[in-house]
Amino acid sequence: KEFYQEGIVDTKTKFWAQGMEGWKLMERIPQLKWTMLASGQSLLNESDMCALILDILIQMCDYYPSRDLITNSIIRPLPKIKRILNDSTCLPHLVQLLLTFDPQIVEKVVVLLNLLIQDNPMLTTFYMSGIFYFILMYTGSNILPIGHFLKYSHLKQAFRSDLEQTSQNKQNDLIYHSVLGHMLPEAMICYLENYGPEKFAQMFLGEYDQPETIWSNEMRRLMIEKIAVHLADYSPRLMSNIYAVYQYCNIPVINYPQLENELFCNQYYLRHLCDEKKFPDWPIKDPIALLKDCLQM
Repeated sequence: KEFYQEGIVDTKTKFWAQGMEGWKLMERIPQLKWTMLASGQSLLNESDMCALILDILIQMCDYYPSRDLITNSIIRPLPKIKRILNDSTCLPHLVQLLLTFDPQIVEKVVVLLNLLIQDNPMLTTFYMSGIFYFILMYTGSNILPIGHFLKYSHLKQAFRSDLEQTSQNKQNDLIYHSVLGHMLPEAMICYLENYGPEKFAQMFLGEYDQPETIWSNEMRRLMIEKIAVHLADYSPRLMSNIYAVYQYCNIPVINYPQLENELFCNQYYLRHLCDEKKFPDWPIKDPIALLKDCLQM
């Protein structure tokens, strides 16, 4: 900005940054065009304009569903609007809007993503955009759309190599197959699968200490901190260069101190399950499967 004010650079100066296809004139780079060159009074601020654009994209995706409304048959090829949004030049930047942490924008982005992932043949690679990191870092309370997104997509990510899939004998291990396995406790993933996004959203926002789930705001804060450390300088870098694209790197397993002395089996914490005073007659979904898993531990 100082160089521009001093006349060292002008609208015809070419710039390049990570994520850009090549050198571009200053007036052709939106981030510089609207923050430095634009003058006058804007009709909308950045957040309102973003929300309006997202509303338009949501409506367009609604107009072109992925399934036939009468026969429920999958439509191929994927509708054009979804192919465009699914492209590597668009999807990463759409996902990065989650890092604004603006409740209105985050909710609209997730609603749009929920429309985009339906019967999407490229869904298995969505994890590469960092979406599961960004989405779990969100600190707001309007997470029901997030619950729907996680429920539909977390087991459909091809984040493990073919060698890992064949060398590991964990066919029935939910946490192994879920892309959330390194971030959330196994009990939370089981709860998402067993009870659906509505119950999961309620659990995720609350404080629970029971046979099926141990979760608290403190554990959520720890998870967010660990993910933020893993992302390192990406968020600050994105603020200075909106073209920057996240380069996926698998996060180490997050260990929760609250669970150090807990034994989780099947879908229950055994200490709580055996506590008949606090949790009398707690329903066991599949007693035989629980017994088998206990014997195999």
